[in-house]
Amino acid sequence: MAFSKIDLRNFRCFDSLSIDLSSKSSLFFGKNGCGKTSILESIYVASSGRSFRTSNLESLIKKGAEAFNIKAYDDSSGSVLEVKKAINNPINIKINDSRVTISELVRAFPSFSIDSKTFFYNDNAPEYRRKQLDRGLFIASPDYAKDWFGYFRSLKQRNSALKLGEMAQAKAYDPVLIDHGERLNFLRESLIVEVKEIYDDLVYKLAQENKRANIFSGINIYLKPGFDNKIGLMESLKNTNDIDFKRKITTAGPHKCDIIFDSKGSLIKDIFSRGEQKLLSILWSLSQNIYLGRTFNINPILLLDDLSSELDTEMLECFLPTLKHIENRFVFSNIVDLFGSKIEHDEQSFKKFHVEQLN
Repeated sequence: MAFSKIDLRNFRCFDSLSIDLSSKSSLFFGKNGCGKTSILESIYVASSGRSFRTSNLESLIKKGAEAFNIKAYDDSSGSVLEVKKAINNPINIKINDSRVTISELVRAFPSFSIDSKTFFYNDNAPEYRRKQLDRGLFIASPDYAKDWFGYFRSLKQRNSALKLGEMAQAKAYDPVLIDHGERLNFLRESLIVEVKEIYDDLVYKLAQENKRANIFSGINIYLKPGFDNKIGLMESLKNTNDIDFKRKITTAGPHKCDIIFDSKGSLIKDIFSRGEQKLLSILWSLSQNIYLGRTFNINPILLLDDLSSELDTEMLECFLPTLKHIENRFVFSNIVDLFGSKIEHDEQSFKKFHVEQLN
């Protein structure tokens, strides 16, 4: 499911606001401080129960009000979502008047946010890339969630035994760790391979319209599993037993995985400009969203705040044709409308909202 309409009440700077989103791309533009980011944030809160800006949900309540309320509608299914947060009360989430958990919410209305960290995906620590990878699989595949929790439960037990210097006890957790870990690695690798195919096809299409987009072709994108994949997780753990015992922690396994982006032996973060890195991150996130939609029959919303930040004119021109290839809902913001006269669109596939005129 995906939102086709969203109503806000007492959320951030808005007393009330109702928006009919495009079936594909929606642009919110206006000067700084007018509420562009708050609209994107409201969509993320409604689909995840969390904010991408703060951990304090009460700060989202408009000053002087007692609670914020978000209602979202999915025309295709007829479902109605309501999210309410009152001062000194937990968040309350209902789908069709029935209370649901955050886990149920994120699977029913999945969304992903491209924030300031995602802009420079390659500059972040491996832990961040793992989280981005895992979140998509978590939402789309219940089996992945089972293996993830099973693996990290066993890893925690193994590490506890290592801290106590009990190597035999640590090894006792290996069979379960290996069982879940091998499946975890397989699902991650499968996603990377298939998303890479979508990414390559997207870049090819962009390059047909703007040759500058060729800079994003020929990039190697692959999973570094965190252990020696040639010999498998079982043998890798055996080979690192002495190191693990000395360091009192498990040093090999899927918890150490990373996604590598390189070209001709050099890491992308070392050879791309900040604008090029940002657009690469956007294209990769879009490709992952397309994959999740096609493979798991879900309709995730991708949120992108402040598109033109860090992108020069050349990179923006590279981005424009991307809007033709959106398969799921894409909601983004920018200070000015750079797109109206440059792309062909109809009202259903691309909508623009001047936020200062909405409020």
